[in-house]
Amino acid sequence: MILIRTNHDTQTSYLYLSCNEVIKLAEKNGLTVVKLEGKDISEKTLRSRIKNKHPKFIFFNGHGNATGLLDNDKTPFITVTSSDVFKNTVSFTRACDCLKELGKNAVKNGCKTFIGYKRKFWIARHHKYECQPLKDNIAKPILECSNLVAEELIKGKTVKEAIKKSHEKSADYILNLIYSKDPLAVASLQALVANDEALGFEGEGMARL
Repeated sequence: MILIRTNHDTQTSYLYLSCNEVIKLAEKNGLTVVKLEGKDISEKTLRSRIKNKHPKFIFFNGHGNATGLLDNDKTPFITVTSSDVFKNTVSFTRACDCLKELGKNAVKNGCKTFIGYKRKFWIARHHKYECQPLKDNIAKPILECSNLVAEELIKGKTVKEAIKKSHEKSADYILNLIYSKDPLAVASLQALVANDEALGFEGEGMARL
C-alpha cells in the first residue's frame, strides 16, 4: 500500500492526521505501508516506489482538481497525462473533483478502480481545534466516514462494499446531526451530505485488494 499525504495548510493537516488510524489498521492487517510525504511527493518518486513495491492500493490525501493531484507546493504532480501511474491498482483519492477526468483517464490507462469525489470534498471544522484536528468533533463525522472507504478495502471488502459502508455511516451521522441541538452541527451536516453525494468510482466495483 502506498499512502500519499500532503500537509501544507489547515485542510491538509486534518487529512494528514486522520490517516494515522488507516495506517494502524493496515499494519494490523499485514500490509506494508509506504508513505510519501513532504518533498518525496513527486511523480518520479511515486513511480519508483510503485516499481519497487508493486502496491495493490494507492491512497492519496490532499488537494486536487478534475485533472490532477497537487503536491505540498500546490503544483500538479499527477495529471491526466500521467494517470497510467495508477495501473493495476485500486486507488482512492481523497481530494476535490478528481473523479471527473483523472479517474476516468486512470481507468482507461489500466487502473482497476479509481475511487474519489466528483465534486468538492468539504471538511467542516471548529477554529478552536485547528491545531488539534483529532479533537475537532465538527470534522470527526466527515473524516470518519471518508476513512471508512480505505479501512473497509484494507479489511478485504470490495469497492462497492466499502463505499456502501461509508454511505451507511454517513446516513447514521446525518440523522443524528439533523436532530442535534448543537448550533455547529449544521456545518458537519452540510459537509457530510455534500461529500456523500460526491463519493463514487470508475472501473471495477467488485475489485478488492
